[in-house]
Amino acid sequence: MGNLYVGLLHFPMRNRCGEIVATALTSMDVHDIARSARTYGVARYFVVTPLPTQREIAWRIRGFWTEGERATEKSRRGEALEIVWVASDLEETLDWITEAEGESPFLVATSARTQGAGPISYGDLKEKLCREKRPVYILFGTGWGMAEELIETCDAILPPLMASSDFNHLSVRAAAAIVLDRVRGED
Repeated sequence: MGNLYVGLLHFPMRNRCGEIVATALTSMDVHDIARSARTYGVARYFVVTPLPTQREIAWRIRGFWTEGERATEKSRRGEALEIVWVASDLEETLDWITEAEGESPFLVATSARTQGAGPISYGDLKEKLCREKRPVYILFGTGWGMAEELIETCDAILPPLMASSDFNHLSVRAAAAIVLDRVRGED
C-alpha cells in the first residue's frame, strides 16, 4: 500500500475574474483538513503558499495545537496538526515526498469543473493506493480553482464532486473530506 499525501495550494489559483493569484490562507482550512487527513491515514498534509506572512500564520496555527499546554488537551487536535507541513511551493513538497519515499509521487489534481486529460476515477485511485507502493499526492486548490497549467502537470485528475449539480461550490474543507473518504474510506 502506498502512502497518501494531500496538499492545499494557494498558488497558482484563479480568482473570480479568471486571473492567476495567490489566495489567502484560512485557519479553518488548515485545522479541518488536518483532522480529516489524520482520520484517513494521510502521511503528510502540506499547506502551500508563496506568501511568507501566510506561511507564518500556518505555522502558528500548527504550533498552537502542537506546542505548550494545548498539546496536552484531550481533544487530540494536536495529533492531527502534527501532520501539517508548510511549504512555499509545490516543488518543495514534491522534493520532500520524493526524499521520504525514495520515488516521486503519483500526482492527482482535483477540480470542481470537468477538465484536463488523464482522468482517474475514485475507485481506480483507491485501488492504486491499495495495490501499489508508489505514494499518491492529491492536490486541492483554493479560490476559484487551480490554474490549468498546474493541473496539466499532474498525472491524473479526479472527477468533480456532484458535477451534475447546478450549484457545485463546496468549501475545500468539505471537498477534501469527501475525496479522502472516497479514496481511503471503508467499502
